[in-house]
Amino acid sequence: MRAGARSLGIMTRCQGSHFVDKGYYKKLTLYGRKRGIRVFVFSPRQVDFSSRTVKGFEYRNGSWQADVFPLPALIYDRCFVGPSYRHYKPFVEKLQNDRHITFLGHGLSGKWQVHQMLSKSPLLSSFLPPTEILSFPTFHDMLQKYGAVVIKPMAGTHGIGVVRIRETKSGYEATGRNRENRPFRKQIRDTAGLKTFVASFTSGRKFLVQPYLKLHTPDGTPFDVRVLVQKNGQGDWETTGKAVRLGDRRSITSNLHGGGKAEPLSAFLARHFRPAAKLRIEQTVNQVAQELPRFLEECHGRLVELGIDVGIDTAGNVWIIEVNSRPGRTVFRLIDDPVAKHHSITQPVRYAHYLMKERVGGY
Repeated sequence: MRAGARSLGIMTRCQGSHFVDKGYYKKLTLYGRKRGIRVFVFSPRQVDFSSRTVKGFEYRNGSWQADVFPLPALIYDRCFVGPSYRHYKPFVEKLQNDRHITFLGHGLSGKWQVHQMLSKSPLLSSFLPPTEILSFPTFHDMLQKYGAVVIKPMAGTHGIGVVRIRETKSGYEATGRNRENRPFRKQIRDTAGLKTFVASFTSGRKFLVQPYLKLHTPDGTPFDVRVLVQKNGQGDWETTGKAVRLGDRRSITSNLHGGGKAEPLSAFLARHFRPAAKLRIEQTVNQVAQELPRFLEECHGRLVELGIDVGIDTAGNVWIIEVNSRPGRTVFRLIDDPVAKHHSITQPVRYAHYLMKERVGGY
């Protein structure tokens, strides 16, 4: 049996022994051990391709221990894309092209690319808000047409850099979160000032522009629905859980990193919508959760899990807001859903176990 054949490497960004999500990776390691799979964490920058080994960390005897491991048969890519990703990209691509290594799934490349893929589906395209790459002419046209728009970074996360701009009696108002994820509100007097603000705020990064959707409760609390879908131990897509994320009323996004709360979907819908509307919304969310992973995988290539962020506007219309291939799991801990919480952690190992059985010489 080849060295590393029964191992799962969690690929992430490490600065020395520092890496995020240690609690989650500890649980993955312990669950993997029960299934006879050795789980460890590593940075793609620490791979030695000549010896086919990698420096990494394994949770054992109550702490994370540094070690050198044979390259794993399977890789779980948790290497979040962002401004510093360019330092990791060449190493990630070399691993992706290695015929002895299988990635559980390949990360989605960006909001615009995902939008372009989903727009090819007759069903899913009907849930996509009109979306354009930001330039001032497209931004200005959309603002004039809808009265309020949202701009968001193509590669952003956690609601950082998402801004609503709307026309007011005295000019324009910009509300959102800056690059440090702090909420702000700015009054802008005229079109020239608006152009200066947009150019300055988006400088050096690519943004998208969409109509502003009223994704809030009657009292103005922003919310969205996080749907986690994952491959299971039979290699099939399964919905792990659904939860509502509620943001701060001073914010326009509902991201938990911005100080939000969470609650179960069904109870939330029952409070804010009539029974017939609640049923229709739930059926639509389930339809999206069933159709989207399969369709996206056909266009993009292998995926292992997706966080689908769904918006519900004040009229009860359902919108696909964002799809994330490296989703967080905090929301299921916050709503006290032990089954969803357990599955959210164990499914990647179950799917890895399935792939090992599928591989020739996996055992």
